[in-house]
Amino acid sequence: MNGGFQIKGNYLDLLAYFGIGGAHPGGLGLTKTVLDAENIRSSDHVLDLGCGTGQTSAYLARQYNCHVTAIDNHPVMLEKSNHRFQLEQLPVRVINGNAEKLALQDDSFDYVFSESVVIFTDITKTLNELSRVLKKDGKLILIEMIAEHALTEELKSDVCELYGIKKILNEDEWKISLQDAGFKQIEILKQQSAELINTEIQDLNQSKDIRLEFYDLWDQHHQLIHQYRNILSYRVFRCLRS
Repeated sequence: MNGGFQIKGNYLDLLAYFGIGGAHPGGLGLTKTVLDAENIRSSDHVLDLGCGTGQTSAYLARQYNCHVTAIDNHPVMLEKSNHRFQLEQLPVRVINGNAEKLALQDDSFDYVFSESVVIFTDITKTLNELSRVLKKDGKLILIEMIAEHALTEELKSDVCELYGIKKILNEDEWKISLQDAGFKQIEILKQQSAELINTEIQDLNQSKDIRLEFYDLWDQHHQLIHQYRNILSYRVFRCLRS
């Protein structure tokens, strides 16, 4: 590759086998800040898209006593999230599902919360699905990586290959994609820093016998976000379904 990043393994597999909770920008601290600013009621139905090891779903169920549906399509993530919910005796509904084609009814959720997930999918298909399953005036909250500046072809190649994604949107492109999917009142929630800084990991459920290439991949991830910290960042988008 051009940028010196020799990719071995799959980034989502890495997160699954290391069992990292809160791997998204800002970690659990940002999750709590964003959720606690909402008025989530016990009667609300909340979808955690790409639930991973279930950290956010567990917080939602404990803190708000709401109806939580956690969805992911990685078998190791699902195993670890189910283990978390059973251990904490939380009534979270867990679904093995595809974000681009959700096996969920129309107009069934008051909130959808998604932390660094949509970028790993076909963005248009996934946003259309999220619009479909949200109730009218239901709220979508996304935490997603963005490009602060135009990317060189070399950087695009490095980032897309490392994370297994097809494209990196800037803030305006995310807004246009959200509008096209039927969302309105699109806000950018303020946070202390929008840099893709390394969040301290305090929630880890590591699998046995992790292959060495995943340690290499983790190092490459940290190297990339440090090297391009002024170009790559993230936003928290909050919007309503029209």
